[in-house]
Amino acid sequence: MKKSIILLILITLNSCKPSPTYNAFDKEFDISLREVVKNGCDTITVGCGFFNLREKNGKLRNYYQIYVEDWDNVVAKGFDYILDTLYLKEEKEFGKISNLKISETQIIELNTELKKYGFKFYNQKEDEFGNNSVEIINELSEKTFELEPLTEWINQKDLVVHRQLSYFKGK
Repeated sequence: MKKSIILLILITLNSCKPSPTYNAFDKEFDISLREVVKNGCDTITVGCGFFNLREKNGKLRNYYQIYVEDWDNVVAKGFDYILDTLYLKEEKEFGKISNLKISETQIIELNTELKKYGFKFYNQKEDEFGNNSVEIINELSEKTFELEPLTEWINQKDLVVHRQLSYFKGK
């Protein structure tokens, strides 16, 4: 009897997935989504049956992406970094937001968050459509990654928008 209880405990422990690392840059995709939900997250629909389970608090919000037909497996991960909140005067200003460069103060704040993962701001550049993107660099490997500029309506009625930088890594 004791042996079967010990065996059952060992099987249960081995079948458990590890806790989430909340690090978009690591290679760990096989994590406990129950832990992510238990820790508190926003569920965001990103289209075509995919959902992001994103941290609720902080400027840098890591997420794990899952597919509706396979709730137990992470298919991608990343983060959204909230640069600022803008209060628009009229809706047509929304299209101009992606042209805005980030300020020195915002770069310092971004570096504070990225430092936790061994990264820092590297460069800001304009793409062929006039949108400004940001490159970050790993301080050890010196490998660069591009962060995509995004805008998210917080309250469309009152014309409130989050301007953010996004990083995505597929499995």
